[in-house]
Order: sequence, then structure tokens, then C-alpha cells
Amino acid sequence: MKLRFRANTLRLRVNQREVEDLAAGASIEERVSFPDDATIRYVLEPSAGSTPAASFREGTIRVSAPGDQMRDWARSDAVGIYFELPANGTCLKVAIEKDLECVDGPPEERDPEAFPRATGRNC
Repeated sequence: MKLRFRANTLRLRVNQREVEDLAAGASIEERVSFPDDATIRYVLEPSAGSTPAASFREGTIRVSAPGDQMRDWARSDAVGIYFELPANGTCLKVAIEKDLECVDGPPEERDPEAFPRATGRNC
């Protein structure tokens, strides 16, 4: 799972295996460790409810979307699940997207589990 921040937008990109795991009800977790022994965890999980959520507590970013929505998304050609949440007088935009294979870039950054890119489509 990849995590990206930009202009009050949080984007999580997940590969094919991770999408299958989410559709089966499993959570996905990654960690980034820093030299000063600090760690940021980020978790993506299906929820039993019907409302998406996002939080940051005790060094953990946690994003959830309804499990039914994740299962439907996993079986579809849709690239992502998108939602907005009120946040400190502004709006946090959240994107959970299927990670498409790289068209260029170094080979070591290519994920063999990435989704194939549709012919003629760019992201």
C-alpha cells in the first residue's frame, strides 16, 4: 500500500493482492520508521458500518470504508473509492485507489501486483 498527501488530500493506493484482502474483510497495514525511533503506521480497513472514516491518533493514520463498498469495488473496473470528511473547519478528501502499473520509472519501483493499465488510459 502506498500513501500520499497533498493539499488536504489523503490517497492510498493498493495492489491486486491488497484489494483481494480488503474484499475478504482483512485490514492492510504499513509502517514507516524514522532514525529517531519514531514510527508512523497507516491502516486501511473495511468497516461493518455504512460510513467511511479517517483518523490520526498516536502515530497511526487509520482509514476505513464500508466493507460492502470495498467488496463491490474489488469486483468492478472502478479505479477508486472517494469520499470527503469534515476536518477542523475544512474538508479532508480521501482516495482509496487501485495501484496501476507504472508506465515509466525505475524497474525497482514497479510492483508486480499492480493492476494492469487499460490501453489508452492515463492517470
